[in-house]
Amino acid sequence: MPRLVRTVIPRIKKSFVERGVFASLFRSVLLPVHLFREYRISRKLLRNPELSDFDLRYGVETAGDIGDRTYLSDLTIPSTNWIYGKDYFGIAPQRFLAMVSSLNLRFEDFTFIDFGSGKGRALLLASELPFKKIIGLEFSPELHSIAQRNIGKYNNPRQKCMHIESVCLDFTTFQLPQEPCVLYFFNPCYETALTQTLENIHRSLQEHPRKIVILYVAPVYERLLDMAHFLQKSVKNEEYFFNVYEGVWHMSAANDKTPTAGA
Repeated sequence: MPRLVRTVIPRIKKSFVERGVFASLFRSVLLPVHLFREYRISRKLLRNPELSDFDLRYGVETAGDIGDRTYLSDLTIPSTNWIYGKDYFGIAPQRFLAMVSSLNLRFEDFTFIDFGSGKGRALLLASELPFKKIIGLEFSPELHSIAQRNIGKYNNPRQKCMHIESVCLDFTTFQLPQEPCVLYFFNPCYETALTQTLENIHRSLQEHPRKIVILYVAPVYERLLDMAHFLQKSVKNEEYFFNVYEGVWHMSAANDKTPTAGA
């Protein structure tokens, strides 16, 4: 079960440093309410019987440990940014299919990168498309290890991309490859970490102009991407609750500004 004390107290301490005492005390009262609300929303969005069917069909372990969910507070994560992370869920296959079906890309030219890949279900689903390469970024050694096993065991006759890897790191430190990319986010983190990651993407896009597409599932912090002038929303799907953004690298540097946390 999730260790709530381990989840809440570190976030309050971090808030003292970043926001000051008075703002933090106000937020600390609301934090348990926000966590419980996010839990209820996530369960409503993700309750789907196909989650277990996928594992049974392919002999892998990609579902959550408790009610389709794996709690980060139950894991040992070396990164101090774990307090900005969100619990792991495996995406429903039909939801993932609806999302990638909205793309008009030559997949062979793109590297697919999952930010917060967990046990690797999205990596396996993405391998049914002919991506150049598939990379999962996961800061939990335990989930990363499970993802590696799943990649090795996965046997799907529809698989088209065999170059799949899980990398164990904090994705806020990841340097994007200098090639066209599809960046996948399944609501993996809170605002602070997402803002830092968007800044990294913006910097990479400026240094190496290329095609970048962002898939944002359960877009809780949609406004951050909407406010980022180097991104343009191309798809907003209400049925499966995801957005698609495309990098706009030809805009002037004066207009290319990523919002800071709390903006």
